[in-house]
Amino acid sequence: MIKSRHFKESEFKKCVPACSLQDMKQSTINRFDTARDIAGIPFVINSAYRSAQWDKSKGRSGTGAHTLGRAMDIRCNANANRFKVVDALLKAGFKRIGIAKTYIHADDSEVHSQGIIWLY
Repeated sequence: MIKSRHFKESEFKKCVPACSLQDMKQSTINRFDTARDIAGIPFVINSAYRSAQWDKSKGRSGTGAHTLGRAMDIRCNANANRFKVVDALLKAGFKRIGIAKTYIHADDSEVHSQGIIWLY
C-alpha cells in the first residue's frame, strides 16, 4: 500500500484526470514528501498518474512519466512559491522539471532524459 506524509487520497481524486495515490510509485511519493518538507509550503496537485489510454487521447505519447506513476504537476501561481518549489524539488533529487505559468511538473522517471529543466 502506497503511503504519504503530505498527500491524501482525496487530492488524487481531484486531479485531472482523477487517479489514486495507489497508482503512484512509493519512491516517487517519498521524494515528493521530502520536497514538500524542504519547501515548507503546501503542494497542490493538478495532475499525477495518467493511464496510457488517457494520455494518448490528449495527443501525447502514452509513455510519459505520468503513465509510469512517477510524476506530478504542482499548482504554482506565485513567483516566490515557484522558487521554493523548484529549489525543494532539486534538493529532493528530482532531475526532470518542467515549468509552466500555473504549475511545475516534476518526475523521477528512470527511462527519460535526466538533468533537464524545460518550459511549457
